[in-house]
Order: sequence, then structure tokens, then C-alpha cells
Amino acid sequence: MKIKNTLLLLATAMTITGCSSVSINLGSDNSETQDDVATFSATTENDSEDVETQDDTASEETNTEATGEGEAVSDAELKEFTNMFIIGGSGYFGFLNPEYSSPEEIKWDEVIGCVDELQERKLSDEERKELFGTTEEDPMEPWVVKNENLTKFIKKKTGLDIKVDAKDVPRWEYNEKYDVFLISDNPCGQDSPMYDGKFVSGTKNGNLYELTFQPNNESWDEETKQPDRVITFEKSGDDIVIKSNKILKQ
Repeated sequence: MKIKNTLLLLATAMTITGCSSVSINLGSDNSETQDDVATFSATTENDSEDVETQDDTASEETNTEATGEGEAVSDAELKEFTNMFIIGGSGYFGFLNPEYSSPEEIKWDEVIGCVDELQERKLSDEERKELFGTTEEDPMEPWVVKNENLTKFIKKKTGLDIKVDAKDVPRWEYNEKYDVFLISDNPCGQDSPMYDGKFVSGTKNGNLYELTFQPNNESWDEETKQPDRVITFEKSGDDIVIKSNKILKQ
């Protein structure tokens, strides 16, 4: 009979309380049964707490790995990337200017000015007549950039596979016959504290770099000074693939 009562008590406790401890007074003859139920409940609760603790620990470890600060970039690498961005005609300098959180947000007429590798230098007389109204060359005439070359440039620098639509680049004139853009101004300006700036710090996780660029504001007035910015890119062989540019508050 004692065994039967014990089994009945366990079934009732588990059904009503769902593994919670219960207080049932069945008299002194059933003291051992009450102790067994209490021990069962306490053990179940402890096991549950252990599982939750293990899950929390695993989650914290995963988050730590995902948000790791990475390895500090050496002075030599900072200098290397400064030269890559600052030296004229490299095509990277413009990516330091406007702010964007992904390549898809880039406004290309705010990034690309006079990029040497994009300029179409060999124009026929027919092309020059169509584009400029004369066959005579003028050193002040706009740069001619073929849309197909612009597409290759964007793919190389950002990984995006797109063709720029004329309506998205209001700074540029577009010629549909030859599918070219005429670029007459440099959105980066001719003189700026950005040109004498440099990368001053940063971290890397594998080939992913996050570097802080500091313009040289020493000789500029308050209206012309530029804030620091953090640019993120991925190194790919001798090239880099731009990811984002965040301008910091002054």
C-alpha cells in the first residue's frame, strides 16, 4: 500500500505543479514519500538552472566572438593605405568624402571626379564633334567616361554589378549615342584638408579593415575643416573593396 501511495503522490505532484515543489500533509507514515517528492522537485529545478546557465554562457561566448575588436593595424599598413587613397588618380580618394553605410548608398557623381583610369583619351573627330561641337582639343573640356568602363570600375572598387543611370548622376552630362558621361567638375574640390590627411588608427579581422582617416586641418579655417571618418573595406590582393564610410562628429 505504501508503494501505491508513493506512485499516486508522484503522479499527482507532477501533473498539478509541473515539477514545482508541493506541500502535502499525509501524516507521519508518509514522511519518506514527502522527502522523495521534495528531492525530485529540487533536482529537476537545479537541472533546469544548469541548462539555462550553459545556454547563457554559450550565447555570451558567441557574442564575444562576433563583436571582437580585432587586431590593431600596424603603422606600416596605415601608411600603405594612406598612399593608396591619397595619391592622385588612384580612384579611392573620392570614397572618403560622402557618407554611406553600404556601397548601394553611394552617389557616384559625389565620389568620382577626375579618375585617371576612367578618362577616355582617344576620341575620333566624329566623337569630338558630337560631344563638344568641334574637333579641336581644349584642355578645359570635360572628361569623357564610357559607361561600360564606369561599370567595371564600380565592380572592382565595391563589388557592385551595376550600370549607372544618367538620372542618378545630376552633376554629369550624358550622351546616349556613345553611352558616355561628360565629367566637368571634381566633387572632391581642388584643395581641401582631406588631401593632406592620413589614416591614424584601425583594426582588422582577417581581410576586413576598419580605419580612421584624419584630415590635416592645421592650416584651415573652421568652415573648411573636415571631421575624421571611419572607412571600412576588404583587402583583395593588391586592391581593396569599399564597404562603408562613417563621418564622425567634430
